[in-house]
Amino acid sequence: MAMQQHENEEKINVRDRLVDNVLDLSLMNISKVPVQEIKPLRRATVLDLSSNRISIIESNFTDLTQLTQIDLSKNRITSICDDFGLLTNLRRLDLYKNQITKLPLTLGRLKNLKYLDLKENPLNPVFKKFIGTCSDTNDCLTAATRAVEFMKLIERRVVEDRVKERKLRGTKQHLQEEQLKEEMKITTEEEKPTDEQKSEKSKRKRKHIPQGDASSGDDPKSKPKSGKKANRVDGETMPSGFRHSFLFWLCMLVTLVVSFLLCAKYYDMLPPQAPETILEEYIK
Repeated sequence: MAMQQHENEEKINVRDRLVDNVLDLSLMNISKVPVQEIKPLRRATVLDLSSNRISIIESNFTDLTQLTQIDLSKNRITSICDDFGLLTNLRRLDLYKNQITKLPLTLGRLKNLKYLDLKENPLNPVFKKFIGTCSDTNDCLTAATRAVEFMKLIERRVVEDRVKERKLRGTKQHLQEEQLKEEMKITTEEEKPTDEQKSEKSKRKRKHIPQGDASSGDDPKSKPKSGKKANRVDGETMPSGFRHSFLFWLCMLVTLVVSFLLCAKYYDMLPPQAPETILEEYIK
């Protein structure tokens, strides 16, 4: 049976189904849109694929940029490609009686869309209520406007969340690299005073003369001064490393706070009709 249906699909002569600018492929038992056969027919701006067995609208469907009207009603569609918004000439879209649970993310780019029928689809109840019932032509006109505006906001929010996630990953990696650099810097600075102390000690040994020798010319205050100098080096070098580290983390904290405030500002741009239950379907 399946082989017979496949053979029937292959026998369809798409060009013969074109009358003026209308390509009627309804009731043809089609399970996959014959995009490659339709694409050369630039005159075909109205495509009727109603009452078939189509379950998925694949990404190559967006090659049909000449289309202004598409009828996909009474199919078995569960998924529509995310780049569906590339069909910028589209003015009328009929998706009545399918199995669509969510609209493509780029639907908000269909600025010319004037008519949208989504009746009898298992969409999010909140979204259904927002766009309207599509019970008549006027409702479908309103649904098109509301759906386009709503999906435009959804896409913006999704893009912002993805950018934020990439930035956070980049910031985390940058923090790890900077922390490693700071640790190496502090370690180097800790070792530096030790080398100076060894050098001073070596000099003192070379210049050492037995006590009581008047010709030594050694200033008894030189050793304490040398000791104080070493201590001063230790006292200044160690806090210097910590000061650099503290300033670095303070700057990073300020950056994170500013990023959070900017994101919060964008979140507030969403209207009350865009609840998190719908956003979660796209932000994953």
